[in-house]
Amino acid sequence: MFDDDFDYITPDIDNEYEKPDTWTIISALDRVLSVVLEERLSKKFWKKAKNPIDYLTKELDMTGIQVAILAILLENDEPMTWKGIAKCVRCSRLSIMKYSDEIEDLVLRRWLMHRNVREFSSCYQGFGVAPGVADALRENRPFVPEKIDGLELGSFVNKVVKYVKTNVKSMDTSLPDDEDWMLMMCEANSHLPLCREALKYQNNLHDLLFFMMTVCDYAEWGGTEDEGLNLVELDQVFPDNDFVDNMKYTLCQGTHRLLKDGLIEHACVDGMAFTERFVLTRECKEELLEGFVPQGKRDLNLSQRARGVISHTSIKEKAMFYNPAEQQQIERLTNLLSQENLPAVQQRLADQGMRKGFACLFYGAPGTGKTETVLQMARRTGRDILQVDIAGMRDKFVGETEKNIKAVFDSYRRICKCSEVTPILFFNEADAIFNKRTENVEKSVDKMDNAMQNIILQELEDLEGILIATTNLTSNLDNAFERRFLFKVEFHMPEVSVKQLLWSSMLQGITDEEARLLAVNYNFSGGQIENIARQRAIDYILSGKQVSMEDIEGYCKAEMIRRSNNTRSVVGFR
Repeated sequence: MFDDDFDYITPDIDNEYEKPDTWTIISALDRVLSVVLEERLSKKFWKKAKNPIDYLTKELDMTGIQVAILAILLENDEPMTWKGIAKCVRCSRLSIMKYSDEIEDLVLRRWLMHRNVREFSSCYQGFGVAPGVADALRENRPFVPEKIDGLELGSFVNKVVKYVKTNVKSMDTSLPDDEDWMLMMCEANSHLPLCREALKYQNNLHDLLFFMMTVCDYAEWGGTEDEGLNLVELDQVFPDNDFVDNMKYTLCQGTHRLLKDGLIEHACVDGMAFTERFVLTRECKEELLEGFVPQGKRDLNLSQRARGVISHTSIKEKAMFYNPAEQQQIERLTNLLSQENLPAVQQRLADQGMRKGFACLFYGAPGTGKTETVLQMARRTGRDILQVDIAGMRDKFVGETEKNIKAVFDSYRRICKCSEVTPILFFNEADAIFNKRTENVEKSVDKMDNAMQNIILQELEDLEGILIATTNLTSNLDNAFERRFLFKVEFHMPEVSVKQLLWSSMLQGITDEEARLLAVNYNFSGGQIENIARQRAIDYILSGKQVSMEDIEGYCKAEMIRRSNNTRSVVGFR
């Protein structure tokens, strides 16, 4: 509201002496404001302000009353209700409301915005000048609103992200300007479910802005370890007052409306809720941002930071030695998964009405090279690996484990769409989830396991990418899973000739004969031989002396004891 003690000076100049050719838009508006405050909307106003109004109606493509209302709102610098505008020109509210069509026209043209104005304990509809209008008029040019209506979800989110990065956290715009702009964007795109949900908070623009900032955070960092807004970022945007302090308190306590409505939640860090960091809920992402791919999953450098994603460039080359039958299978599979061959193979499969996905199972005894083979295949074919945290998928709450499984495949599909080279979805040591389904289930745990396995079976059926699972046990593998694996490679204990190559490769300095004797005398897997090589290296580092063959045999005997101790009977029911 205007300050009643402020003395608005009306230039003592008759109309015939005014010189429109010297006006700017701002000086003409100032003249209109001075006259309307003095003469109200009387006949004298229209007579005394005729020249500046004629100038402005031509420059701004507005009616006279639109020019007068714009001048009043620009001067007030805060949203005003019908009653507030009427009080400025000392007339009745109804006298102003008869111009509602012309004011709404300015809203449609985005010169003005609808704003809720709180007076005492009530909230009334009002109007405010849209962001950018004052800057344009100050530069003596008409305001040309940016096209913001009718946007698709991706364009809308990207535009909001750009604004937040440029304005919200800078000192160049005020918080009310940021909130006005965000409200305007949501109103202009109310056809989007995201905007309709955000507009539920238009009576509290702090909440609306915070929600949209969380959307922007997801758009940039979703799927990476950096996802989430924290209290420090809130302090950079929101003022330090009692209202905002209460907002931050309820956010941390979990009682804020956005948390209760299921739009945001506390971030999960190492399995614990971090109450000072906030992310969008999975439901919000799936329902309000369906189909939107965050920048963290579009940008290869960002996606590699996501938990569980291994870049093929980070995998070190390692010599691998296989029995002849396994060597042939691994080479064939690697050749099929090469970037040159896979697209053509998948197209031929699709042309014949077959599934395009490649589901592979590596099974065999521990230490036979299953996991390392996956890594080396990824390196050789130039494919990143999305490694699944199997233990982290299980949740004590009913239905959450199934959601976690579904989220893994949904995430993989999104990454595939945004990647030039299809990555590998890797289930390492997958015994726990690919086991046999339970019949005649009674326990809730069994029901959950069956539901989880049914989801995986369906996802394997619909797979269009590459999935590799490793397991030490196949006796408990469900037949339905076995049928869905296109390639099944069994990793046997290495033959003597292969063990000799492994000993020679890992224990540099031993003779061929010593390597042959070790291969003949000890039925070790590649993993066990690597353990012995590491022990030899550690002893050399500690003592500085070369380890003898006798020492190596001592390591081997110790490894046999450990293996014997780790082999024990299974206790319980199967």
